Amino acid sequence: MSAETPLLEQCFGRVLRGAPALLERLADEAVASLQASEQQGRDVRDRELLARAWWNLLQHKTALAQQFPLRLSHAFHHADSEGQTSSLARLSDSSLLSLVDDSEVSESLESARLIQALMPVVEQSLSMVDARMSSLIGLDTIHAEKNPLRPSVFVRALRDLMAEREPDAEVRRLWLQRMAPALGKALCQLYEQVALLLQKANVKEAGYRVRLVADSHPSQHAPLSTRSWLEGGQHESRAEADSLARSEPAGDPLVLRMGDLARESSPLRHEVMQAFLGGPEGAFDQPLDNAFYEQVRRELTRVDTLARLPESSAQAREQQHLQRRGLAPVDRPALEVGVGSELDAEQWGPLAGPQERSRVLLELKHQADKVSQAVGLDVVRKLVSQVAGDPLLLAPIREAVVALEPSLLRLAMDEPRYFSREDHPARQWIEEVAQRSFRYNDEYASEFTEFLEPLQEQVRQLNASGLSEPHAFSDALASLREQWAAADREEEERKRRQLQALHHAEARQELADQIAWEISNRPDVFNAPGVVLDFLYGSWALVIASDRLAHPEGGPDPSGYQKIISHLLWSTRREVTLKRPRQLFEVVPGMLKVLRKGLDELGKTAEETQTFFDALLKLHEPVLKLRRMRVQVDGAHSGPAPLEPDAGSVPPELLAPATAEQQKPRAKDQPWIGIGERHAAGFADTEPAEEEEPQDRADEGASDADDPVALLDRLHTGDWVDLFSAGHWLRAELVWSSSKGSLFMFTSRGGRAHTMTRRSCEKLLHRRLIRPVAARPVVAKALQNMTQPA
Repeated sequence: MSAETPLLEQCFGRVLRGAPALLERLADEAVASLQASEQQGRDVRDRELLARAWWNLLQHKTALAQQFPLRLSHAFHHADSEGQTSSLARLSDSSLLSLVDDSEVSESLESARLIQALMPVVEQSLSMVDARMSSLIGLDTIHAEKNPLRPSVFVRALRDLMAEREPDAEVRRLWLQRMAPALGKALCQLYEQVALLLQKANVKEAGYRVRLVADSHPSQHAPLSTRSWLEGGQHESRAEADSLARSEPAGDPLVLRMGDLARESSPLRHEVMQAFLGGPEGAFDQPLDNAFYEQVRRELTRVDTLARLPESSAQAREQQHLQRRGLAPVDRPALEVGVGSELDAEQWGPLAGPQERSRVLLELKHQADKVSQAVGLDVVRKLVSQVAGDPLLLAPIREAVVALEPSLLRLAMDEPRYFSREDHPARQWIEEVAQRSFRYNDEYASEFTEFLEPLQEQVRQLNASGLSEPHAFSDALASLREQWAAADREEEERKRRQLQALHHAEARQELADQIAWEISNRPDVFNAPGVVLDFLYGSWALVIASDRLAHPEGGPDPSGYQKIISHLLWSTRREVTLKRPRQLFEVVPGMLKVLRKGLDELGKTAEETQTFFDALLKLHEPVLKLRRMRVQVDGAHSGPAPLEPDAGSVPPELLAPATAEQQKPRAKDQPWIGIGERHAAGFADTEPAEEEEPQDRADEGASDADDPVALLDRLHTGDWVDLFSAGHWLRAELVWSSSKGSLFMFTSRGGRAHTMTRRSCEKLLHRRLIRPVAARPVVAKALQNMTQPA
């Protein structure tokens, strides 16, 4: 190599250390394949050749494995001169073909076939190495042919090493042929390791540079058949060698032919898209030639001919929509939409037909001066096609992007790479419309129609204006944002109130847990009845917490609710109250009044606390008996009793002293929420009645990976779901989850809240009545699909 660095030698060393094991693995795979073919063969001569091939390979395997690293090391360091020294390279000059032996031509062709068989397997991992290796050896742009680790270097080293050990060319051909699958997998793993090594060393990726070539006769570009080669087919003629020599390199993804670039659908590969959108300015600024414009005119003629054909039946489209309308939104298959779709002219304007949109594309190509403009137009069409095929979007939204294509194309004439800019108004228009559309899951719902109509009007206006400046999209997007903001104000205010109730409940519960812990450290809680401690750690701690939050400047006990704890604990100690019955009668009425007041302010219902008050009355019963006895003795008159004498049936275990487990409070998994708060937060019964459930509610369609717990853990604030509620499928957004992940609040259209516990969420997920929606950036995903291998 002309430029060798320690890092480059490190890459070589990584490969060379594993070379012996690699060759042994290749040999073992080839032997197994040859033996299988021998057993299945019927022709005696073929079986003899196969037997000799695998036997000889077994004999030479060890020697080949030992010598392979040396051969590879020499090939790596002299990779630049491979084109001048190899017999395969001599095929590039057809005048020398007469001087090359037929067997050598045949063997070179077998090597070429092997390389071509390897390329589909290693292409993705090799491209990562090509970009960084070019940068490592001092090149500004990617030159795959200068990568010292390219597949041809391995094939050449392997072929030359075999030639030294095995004189029979037919046997060597079989060896190469049967090693191909294993070699492809091995090189793929090797390239991934080298790419990771270079990435960790912070080697930057070089960029591609486009290369334009004039069109040539189709036969010169016909690729070799990988399948026929792997099956053992041979074409050992000089004519095929000459054709191979004159053809363009099949593995060069950045060869753009003018005729192809002029077509309505240009065959641009992902490497070209990646280089165009992410490469340096000026790389695609070459001028277009006459052949390009001639092909554009031919394409225009073809489009005009297609435009005269009858249009698809509007009645058939309407029938399709009627069938779809009858299905539940979550069960409707995605409607096919693409750049070739016939759209409704009443909705999308005079450019709704595919021929009209293609005519705009080709007319703009005819006006183009540079390759960058022509490629930019193709990038726009490719991106429109990608978005149109995105199944996450409702069909009318995808139709909107397709209908908008003429306006998007015009922008590419002045700024061909504008889609690479996240802040470009046209890209923002598509992205924000797509993200906004995730609020809807039913294209036939009236609220979605209200959302769609302004989009349709803007598409018609943008196409009719003929403007090629970004400000048209800026104005259109500003108008949409203003409309959306006006529609959102009421919903946002409603959501704010709903969230305020939940935030208050969560803060109150956190403070109540802290207060309960403080109460548990009081000395007078020792040996208190368990029912009393449960009340203090639960309901009464919530009362105190609510009081503190409502009166932040009122000190630690604004309403005296904490002071009442001493009276409550004292009144339940029989050994004390029996000695001081008068004091109990003085304390209890006021204590009960404060307890009732605090619980009412909190929002606790009488049913929620009835058990506690029944138990409290039972605890006071010994003193009440003394009072009744005194009344009977006095015989004078019976005043109003301070306590209800009949406590009802109370289980004895409730009155027992607190157990060790009851002695200390436990933080609540989820906050307590009152009836009023539950109503404000949308705590309606989300689970439908049996007759309301969709027919396929059971685990039909669910996979083992759809574990409800895992699905719920993957949901984050801002995620969308389809929620079955009140007999309808709604699109809802997760807007809040408690800090402990025990409560979740979703909101659907109109600001309707759906709040539920974790248990309810998991149950609905299991029954597929909540279905997460994998919303994501739309334009970024489309660009990723365009610029990365499929």
